[in-house]
Amino acid sequence: MKSPQTPGNDVTILLIDQLSELQAHISGCLRDEGFHVHIESESEPGLRFWAEHHPEVVICDVASPDIDGLSILSEITASEYSTQVIMISDAGEMDDVVKALRLGATDFLLKPISDPEVLLHAVKRALDEHGLQVQNSHYREQLEQTNRELNNSLRLLKEDQEAARVVQLKMLPEPKKRYGDIEIEYRIIPSLYLSGDFVDYFSLGQDRIGFYLADVSGHGASSAFVTVLLKTMANRVKQHFSKDQPEPLRPAEILKRANDELLPLGLGKHLAVFCGYIDYASRRLVYCSAAHFPPPILVTNGGALALEGSGLPVGLFEEVVYENQEVSLGDSFDLVVFSDGILEVMPQHSVAEKEQYLMEIVSKGIHNIGQLLDHLDLRSKDAVPDDIALMTVSCSPR
Repeated sequence: MKSPQTPGNDVTILLIDQLSELQAHISGCLRDEGFHVHIESESEPGLRFWAEHHPEVVICDVASPDIDGLSILSEITASEYSTQVIMISDAGEMDDVVKALRLGATDFLLKPISDPEVLLHAVKRALDEHGLQVQNSHYREQLEQTNRELNNSLRLLKEDQEAARVVQLKMLPEPKKRYGDIEIEYRIIPSLYLSGDFVDYFSLGQDRIGFYLADVSGHGASSAFVTVLLKTMANRVKQHFSKDQPEPLRPAEILKRANDELLPLGLGKHLAVFCGYIDYASRRLVYCSAAHFPPPILVTNGGALALEGSGLPVGLFEEVVYENQEVSLGDSFDLVVFSDGILEVMPQHSVAEKEQYLMEIVSKGIHNIGQLLDHLDLRSKDAVPDDIALMTVSCSPR
């Protein structure tokens, strides 16, 4: 829009007034400044011109025999357009002026408007307001378009995440399964659609059961992608055993191979893992911990034991050494494994207090997933700050 002082600009001003002298005076002043001026003497044709052309400014008499200025003002201000209305009135019509301002008039001028500068100043203010409203409308349209695009992107992202979650859930084993006297159960509570925590377990022949709980750094899609690699590695472990191998790959070897495969990918992800297998015939647990925290808790007839480990995270360092550890299980036992997300939702103040509480409830016989969910108040949480995984491995001879 050109400035009102520039002749030949494209601004159109509609003047609605019955006094020919005032029409000539106002239109002359405005045309001298380069404005296009259209004149009407009655309400109906004035509104018709406005509806067809939407001029930037309307200058309208408040009240005269053939002009209802307040009705014109009401119709214009109620529309979606940015037309600005300047009311003109006699000095004795101040009540109507007040009503006009309340209805949204930009300004008002008192007849006879002898000073052209007063008129031009009012028009300039009206044009400035018109420009601001047009600009705001343009920004609003841009914002609405951006919001539509954002909502569409979020919808597509949600659909992708939901589809990926379906795939991830299909990669997980059954939530609960029994192998003879041994029962394995788990629960994963993701912080987003996809989880960076992952659990798997599998048979390694008649007398051995392998399992692991992994916690990938971060959460969401990038962390969930690493769980696909874990599942692939676990499948290779099962294939290795199925090829008439006398012994399965031991946990430390598995973690070393996982480290060697993950590092070259450059994903910027590492993981904490508790990996092990139970040899049912010899009643022993062989395990390896790669920076897993809090330490799993094993309860046997001899009491409760935290299975500490000193291994480094998988996928962070090239030169790593993982060590297998063994512990006797006896005829009955309960192994409870948590990912570190559990610590984020516990009310105790220090990590040591949280570890102590976990040890206490497990030692007192809170071993299955349902009891743990209740005691840790996990059922009532609509959202969690980090993925949480719980796994229990129990043996109660029947």
